Amino acid sequence: MRRRLLITYLTLTALLLLATEIPLGISLAMNTYHHLVIRQVSDTFVLASAAAADANNPEPEQAWANRAAAYSRDHDTVVLLFDAKGKQIRSTRPGTLVDNDEWEDVLEKALAGRSTVPLDYSFNVRARPLFVAEPVLQHGKPAGAVATIAPTSSLRSEVTEDFLLLLGAGLIGLLASALVAIPLVRWSLGPARKLHETVRKIAQGQYSVRAPAHRGPVELRDLAEAVNAMTDRLVSVLEAQRSFVDDASHQMRNPLTALRVRVEALEAVVPQEGRKDLVVAITEADRLSRILDELLALANASAAGTGTITVEVRSVVESRAQAWSDRAEEAGVTIAVQGRPVAAVCLPGALDQVLDVLLDNAISFSRPDGRVTIRTRSDDTWVYVEVEDEGPGMTGGDKDRAADRFWRGRQPAGRSGSGLGLAIAKALLTAGEARLELEDAAPHGLIARAVLPRVVPAAALRDAAEARPGAART
Repeated sequence: MRRRLLITYLTLTALLLLATEIPLGISLAMNTYHHLVIRQVSDTFVLASAAAADANNPEPEQAWANRAAAYSRDHDTVVLLFDAKGKQIRSTRPGTLVDNDEWEDVLEKALAGRSTVPLDYSFNVRARPLFVAEPVLQHGKPAGAVATIAPTSSLRSEVTEDFLLLLGAGLIGLLASALVAIPLVRWSLGPARKLHETVRKIAQGQYSVRAPAHRGPVELRDLAEAVNAMTDRLVSVLEAQRSFVDDASHQMRNPLTALRVRVEALEAVVPQEGRKDLVVAITEADRLSRILDELLALANASAAGTGTITVEVRSVVESRAQAWSDRAEEAGVTIAVQGRPVAAVCLPGALDQVLDVLLDNAISFSRPDGRVTIRTRSDDTWVYVEVEDEGPGMTGGDKDRAADRFWRGRQPAGRSGSGLGLAIAKALLTAGEARLELEDAAPHGLIARAVLPRVVPAAALRDAAEARPGAART
């Protein structure tokens, strides 16, 4: 954003400088050309008047020739004298001819007694000399003409110097604008960057941070104050929610425990034909207690904000595989662990809970004598923890809804889930900037994948820095 805003400022400044300097450069070029034209017309008129005056001298032609030669030498200009019929009489540079239509037209007008001022010469951008002709009048009648041919290289050099000076002034102005724009952009966007960092930290669960609201433009200060007010309100809502969940769980857990104890106590007095209903009541009480625990876990996962930590994934995987080995053995399922050690970022205890959910589902849905594989792999950015089973798998629609709260698909015999396990796993991963993915396994089964941000070891970072071209070596 800073770069784009700076480029915008400098582009507008450059356009403004171009809009100012191009007309100014054209005006300077016109003035330079007109100054040359006016001077040469004036000098040619003086030479023509001298030619008319010298006609009464004893040696008119020689006197005028000396004067013309001096002028030609001082101004590097060719001077030509023509009689009334247009025949060239004198030339300060023998061999010079009027050999183009434009010059011939100017000469004809001078022989007819008319002066011509070349005001439109395209600023003489063409490398052609400037041709001026003035009539020689005797007793008010044209008796010939004097023409001067001056080079325009000095004119073009002067115009080029003017444009270069304007270009240099424009570059200096652009540099000055950049020096002014850089702190201005920093002042304008600095609070926006800090506001972005604050919002990102709040989204990660760091609810104690606040955006600085005393620097930058008024609009950004107002926005920072609004974000701080929103954060305060969010913190109060989350605290109220957490308090409600804690209070509700404790208030409901005790009656549920008492209810189960009382129902179990009825076993001694309930007739045999009512024992089945008694077992169902105890099972439902256990299920309600389990749902309450899972709701509490889901609420805590959704409001997780303790910050992330670095975990060694392989050790966590081996720990959870060992913890679930007895359950897997009872179900006739084998747990296998594959992959190398790798570090990842997640919430404290999140990977353990996620693996518990995924292993519980995988063991429950696997066929007897089946195999559950926990696989870890990584790339430059992510760590992938996969739990693959050999069960019936899921349809595409089931995979899309599997992490929804209270959604329950086809349940295996003897299992009555609450539909909150994958929802809890997804909430824990999402709170730690990770994600949950489900895909089909080949030839059958399901792969549940936790994707976590990878932690690159310091040694790997050092090796990568040394491998960069031009990296300093010590």
